[in-house]
Amino acid sequence: MKSEKTRGVMLTSSAIILSVFTFVVGFACGKMFAETRSLRTESPAVAPVSAPAQPAVSADAQAEHIRHLREEALSRPDSAEAWTKLGNACFDAGDPDGAIDAYQASLNIEPGNADVRTDMGSMYRMRGEAAKAVECYDQALRDSPGHRNAIFNKGVTMMLDLEQPERAVAFWQSVLKDNPGLTLSSGAELRRIMPEIVVDAALQLEARGRKEAALRAYREALKLDDSSAPALVHGAWLLEGMGRSDEALPLWKRVLELHPDATDPAGKPVRDRVGK
Repeated sequence: MKSEKTRGVMLTSSAIILSVFTFVVGFACGKMFAETRSLRTESPAVAPVSAPAQPAVSADAQAEHIRHLREEALSRPDSAEAWTKLGNACFDAGDPDGAIDAYQASLNIEPGNADVRTDMGSMYRMRGEAAKAVECYDQALRDSPGHRNAIFNKGVTMMLDLEQPERAVAFWQSVLKDNPGLTLSSGAELRRIMPEIVVDAALQLEARGRKEAALRAYREALKLDDSSAPALVHGAWLLEGMGRSDEALPLWKRVLELHPDATDPAGKPVRDRVGK
C-alpha cells in the first residue's frame, strides 16, 4: 500500500489501476488506498494537484534530520510542535515506533490535537496494531467530530485490517446520516465513492487470500449499489473459484443485464458462462 506524503491531502487513491478487468463496453475499476499525514489544520476539500517531483533524500540525510529534530524536542520538552515535527519525520521515514513515541509526547502536552491523534493511529496500523489504530481514530473523532482523515482511515482499517466490512460500511453510513455531503480531502463525496472503496477493499482482501472476507465486502458494495459491475464480476468470479457456481450465476446474469457484451476477468464473454 503506497503512502502519499503530500501534507494535508488525504487521497482515496494514489493511482488509478486500469486493467483490473475490462468490459467490451469500456469499463475499468480499482483504486489503491493511501494514507497521508494530517495538517494541523485540514486543507480545503479540493481536488488534489500533483506536487512537483522532490529530490530523493538519502537514508543518512533522513536519519540526520530525525536526530536533529529529536535533539530539538528534548531541548524543548514542553513544545508540542517540536514533538509533532519529530513524529512527522519518523512517519515519513517509515518508523512507526519513533513516530508513536513522539506523537504521544506531543499529545501529553496537547491531548486534543485530532490531526496528531489520527497520524498516531496510522502508525499503529503500520505496526500491525489495527485495534489500537481504531482507538486513536475514535479519540480523534471525539476531539474533532467530522475529522475527515479519521473517518476515512477508521473505515479502511476496519475493512482491510480487522476484516469487518459490514461494520466499516455501517460506520460510514452513520457519519453520512449527520453529514450526507461529507467530502474526503481529495474532494470526492464519501457517499458517491463508497461502493468503489469497498470493492477495492474486497480486491485487496482477495489478493491476500482472505476469500470469505472479500465476499462479504463485495456483498456490502452491492448493498450500496446493486448495479456495481466490479462487485458483480469479481464477486461471481470469486464464488466460482471457490466452487460455488450456483451462487455466482445470479451475479453473472445481472452483469449481462447491465452490459450484454461484458467479458469476465479472463477475457471470455460472460454470456458463455450464463449459457452453460
